[in-house]
Amino acid sequence: MVPQLRDRGGCAPRSRRRRGSDVVSVVAQAVEGTIVTGSIYGLVGVGFALLFRASKVLSFAQGGFMLLGAFLFYSLVRDGDRPFPLAALITMITVAAFSALVYVLIFARVAAREAFATSVATIGLAGVLQAAVGIKYGTAPLSLPDVVSTRAYRVLGAVVPVADIVAVAMAAAVVAVLVLMLRYTQLGLRMAAVADNATLAVHLGVSSARVATVAWALAGGTAALAGIAFSLRSSVDPVGVANVGLFAFPAIILGGLGSVGGALVGGVMLAGIQNAVRIGIGSAWVDLFSFAIMLAFLFFRPSGLFGKAEVVRL
Repeated sequence: MVPQLRDRGGCAPRSRRRRGSDVVSVVAQAVEGTIVTGSIYGLVGVGFALLFRASKVLSFAQGGFMLLGAFLFYSLVRDGDRPFPLAALITMITVAAFSALVYVLIFARVAAREAFATSVATIGLAGVLQAAVGIKYGTAPLSLPDVVSTRAYRVLGAVVPVADIVAVAMAAAVVAVLVLMLRYTQLGLRMAAVADNATLAVHLGVSSARVATVAWALAGGTAALAGIAFSLRSSVDPVGVANVGLFAFPAIILGGLGSVGGALVGGVMLAGIQNAVRIGIGSAWVDLFSFAIMLAFLFFRPSGLFGKAEVVRL
């Protein structure tokens, strides 16, 4: 009888080592995908958080701004042959300015009276942006030129492309800057005042309309960066971008409405849950688990993990 475990030169230990190495690689690749996808969710989610802090508006137009940013970036690098940093900066500024202009011209008066009506109206804005992009560029995925290095590195068994490193770096930098801004600048203090008590903030001389305009600009700019990050690692895909914008909503509910840091943490947690479900059960169950978790948090912990619970006196 041949024993299953052999000494040097045997087949069983080598086979087991190979299987163990394969498992490590799968787990490492799943962790890498979780961090990158979660970072993109977080980039979209910080826009949700900023708008909710500034005006109590849940903007469903973040996916539309993300789509606009992805295709504007595509045009800049394809037609203008601009380097990645310049194209990304132009895209972010343009979408941020457009988002602020949309708020000032269309949503400002409605938002001042009824935040819920504004939230519903953003669904229409998202539809308009998606239709406009479809008319201009079509609905088929488009491939970006090689604007970042195509190299990839092996880290702890996972293959990490440079595009993924760029996506995570952008998300980390944006969240860090916004957290510092909200905590240490006058603009951040004004946003906190409006978030705590908008009526009192107005009496203290804080312009809630100005704060909301800046919040819309920042939300549009971060969504544009999310569109760029997604396109770098796959393609400029209207359906894929729209799905990311949709899944950012469960992420921000998980992290906590109004929490910028929570948006990033919630995004990574949601991406991890999605990967675990995809590997353990199957891709068909990902959507069900994602939105079931969102509903559970809305029922049992509506403030999320890092959001601030509000006390309502009757």
